[in-house]
Amino acid sequence: MKAAAAPLLQGLAWFGVLYLLYGVSPGPAMWFIEDATVRPAVWLLGLVAPDWQPQAAGARLLVEGGALHVLPGCEGADLALLSASAMLAAPLAWRWRLLGLTVMLMAVFVLNQLRLLLLLLVHLREPAWFDPLHTLWLPLAMVMLLGSLLLAWTARFDKP
Repeated sequence: MKAAAAPLLQGLAWFGVLYLLYGVSPGPAMWFIEDATVRPAVWLLGLVAPDWQPQAAGARLLVEGGALHVLPGCEGADLALLSASAMLAAPLAWRWRLLGLTVMLMAVFVLNQLRLLLLLLVHLREPAWFDPLHTLWLPLAMVMLLGSLLLAWTARFDKP
């Protein structure tokens, strides 16, 4: 029982440290929102739907006919910190943890970008679906996908 609790306690410790570092850094949320979330979403949307003429305006993703305002908590930082904590606490050799951390953070980024574009589309076409997708279904799907990635990674690269 003690061996099973160790990764959980390590994960909680990692999360606490990473969350503290993220929270005390000067202005990380706005940089993360504006430069690491909204701008890439505008670029991606420009690739798949250039006729929408997407633009970034701070924390807002603007298209003709509407906008999506990315607030703190919607940029994916919490899921990135949680995923990083889980991977860093995984009972793997450090090289597999660090490689897994890279893969996990890339997955968080890609999933969050897809989530934002889907939410923008839903906001413009089916606004009644926005709240359930934004608050429940898409976060749940992301956690399940990332949890599955973590489980698959640890099963593949578990210590012999």
